[in-house]
Amino acid sequence: MRLPLRENGLTWILITAGVAGLYLVQRYNYLLFHTLVELFSVLVAGGIFVIAWNARRLMANNYFLFFGIAALFVGAIDLLHTLAYKGMAIFSGSGANLPTQLWISARYLQAFALLVAPFFINRKLRPTLTVASFLGVVALLLAAIFAGWFPACFVEGSGLTPFKIGSEYLIVLLLGGALVGLHRTVTAFDREVVRLLAAGIGLFIVAELAFTLYTDVYGISNMVGHFLKFAGFFLIYKAIIETALTRPAALLFRELKANQREIEALNVDLAAHANELEEANCELEATLQDLESANLELEATNRELETANLELEAFNYTVSHDLRTPLTSISGYCQLLSMPDFAVPDEEGQGYLRQITAAAERMAQMINTLLDFSRLSRGELHRTTVDLSGLAHDIATELSLSATARRVVFPVAAGLTADGDPRLLRVVLENLFGNAWKYSSRRDEAVIAFDRRPGAGEAVWFVRDNGAGFDMAAAAKMFAPFQRCHAGEEFEGSGVGLATVKRIIERHGGRIWAEGEPDKGATFYFTLG
Repeated sequence: MRLPLRENGLTWILITAGVAGLYLVQRYNYLLFHTLVELFSVLVAGGIFVIAWNARRLMANNYFLFFGIAALFVGAIDLLHTLAYKGMAIFSGSGANLPTQLWISARYLQAFALLVAPFFINRKLRPTLTVASFLGVVALLLAAIFAGWFPACFVEGSGLTPFKIGSEYLIVLLLGGALVGLHRTVTAFDREVVRLLAAGIGLFIVAELAFTLYTDVYGISNMVGHFLKFAGFFLIYKAIIETALTRPAALLFRELKANQREIEALNVDLAAHANELEEANCELEATLQDLESANLELEATNRELETANLELEAFNYTVSHDLRTPLTSISGYCQLLSMPDFAVPDEEGQGYLRQITAAAERMAQMINTLLDFSRLSRGELHRTTVDLSGLAHDIATELSLSATARRVVFPVAAGLTADGDPRLLRVVLENLFGNAWKYSSRRDEAVIAFDRRPGAGEAVWFVRDNGAGFDMAAAAKMFAPFQRCHAGEEFEGSGVGLATVKRIIERHGGRIWAEGEPDKGATFYFTLG
């Protein structure tokens, strides 16, 4: 998050005010000026360490933890540098060389930390081991300095040594490398934090260049270098300490905030994918439903084709057998009438003609029955509520009027209704009642009943008679076209009536079956879908 323009302006106002104040202090007392600058840098270094160390378990980015640990030791050496500065009179007889040696050691350590810190942005860091390592390095540096093994950095009367000047240039190169490393890992930081860090390191570079020019520790180039160091540490303070206190999400919890944004983005993507998946599932369900409907239609078509094939086979048999018989009779009698020596009385000839006429009528009836049966496979159902009891009464009345001499009782239950095609259901009852009427014709008192089987489940209607009955072994074939359980000499019929009933019931989505026993009557049950 970029700071407002107003805050950036305030930052540079504070730097300018601090520099101006320090300038006035150095005009009054340079040693006091030097002490204030160094103590400020020590406090900033200590603050960086405190924040980084206490937040080490919360940060995935170990850049600040590594630099914070290094800052603790840089601040410690800078504090010794302050105490050893010429004029403080704490380390007697040290002159200007000791504080300069401590200075160059602190700058090496600081530049090294800034250069290496980007390496730990996405890598694991062992804090205890890092502290121990820096402690060992600092101990060796201090031992070398106070034991006199460290190269001289300042000679009274001649100024800076070649080692000190060369070291400053080397430190500048290290800081330049730190800037490059920071730029390459810029995405791991808040933009404003990067700008402040980069500006601070830039000021450190200029300061180091200034520290290559002085010949007197109280000289002007030394003063300029300390002003630049103060400004650099102020920017580091703004980048790390102030940001950690006022905007912790931009520094300490930046990874957490970035992860939260990634999770939110993933949630949005997940919701979008879920919607796409739901739409795909809906389309798949619709496709499956269409496919299921198509399969049901195909199964129904296959059943109709199978039934039609069976009927066609039966029809072929009828054409080749049943219809051939009357045709053979017609042909035979005609041949007799056409014989030259035909010498039978006229009455016998009239008998032949009557036989021809009867056979032709039987053939015509057979053909009409076949045509009626074939029509049942065509046309749409027009379903409505049908009064089955009313239809049964009408059919019973018609049968009674056709043979008034017969004694037949018709027990028909009242209030029986069904959902179906009225015309076709009448055909069903006409055939069932007609069958019962025919096969009960040899009873002194026939009973033909129509009712519904009791129970709250599937509606099952039945027609029962006390007629000739049938053998259950033949029950399977009685609903096939042109198949009969009784010989034609016993009871007349075409063998198409029950096949007609079965076709109509199946077109309604129902089923039909029969139960019977020879000479004890029969019961025909049916349902409607």
